[in-house]
Amino acid sequence: MLKDRLVAHRGFQKLYPENTLLALNKAIEAGAHYIETDIQFSADYQPVLYHDLPMKRLSGVENLISNLTLAELAHYSSHEPQRLGNSFMGEPIATLLDLVKLLADNPQVTAFVEIKRSAVVFAGIERTLSIVQEMLAAVMDRAVLISFDYPFIAHAHAMGYPRLGFVLQQWSDLETIEIAAVTAEFLFCDQDKIPPEASLNNLTSKLVVYEVDDPETAIALFERGVDMIETFDIGGILHSLGKHSI
Repeated sequence: MLKDRLVAHRGFQKLYPENTLLALNKAIEAGAHYIETDIQFSADYQPVLYHDLPMKRLSGVENLISNLTLAELAHYSSHEPQRLGNSFMGEPIATLLDLVKLLADNPQVTAFVEIKRSAVVFAGIERTLSIVQEMLAAVMDRAVLISFDYPFIAHAHAMGYPRLGFVLQQWSDLETIEIAAVTAEFLFCDQDKIPPEASLNNLTSKLVVYEVDDPETAIALFERGVDMIETFDIGGILHSLGKHSI
């Protein structure tokens, strides 16, 4: 099914501010079965859905997300002023617990939860996993932890977290002992980092390729052996690819 091969990257990011409950809900309304979001920590170690450590791009303020407590972050918006102006001023910075509720309310949806490397640096590997795992306990079967931070994913694997994925820094990292030692369910990779000669049909993990908003590119990647496509334009690409047999 097409809906099971597309991932809404930071929600319906093309039309709404990324990683907000609004963007995630709009992605689900558009038909997404898979969504992706990012995790940073507040100063009091509360996980929030936020991509950048600096707050300028997403909230229009000169600060770091990790400098403010969750209570202090409640006074700021996540509205992407540089891209979207003030159209979404007042859209709250969402928390991981908000995502848990969203998944509980939408049992057909699975979330890829990307733990940013800056979050791991801030809280440490063990504390990061402990906090996130405890919050995700009720929906763990539909919350896949992914990260560029390979040691974090290796630790999560060692601690028995059931669903994991590496986000590749470069394609050749597939040959490293660190990744080979963990049979992750998913591999994420930038489409531009996949060598033209690479064989994609022999991977033991499902390959998710980003960032793809062009339907013809998506079709070509599927034909090459890619399992899933991650897109900012979940509504548009669902509509366009719905005309094809995929």
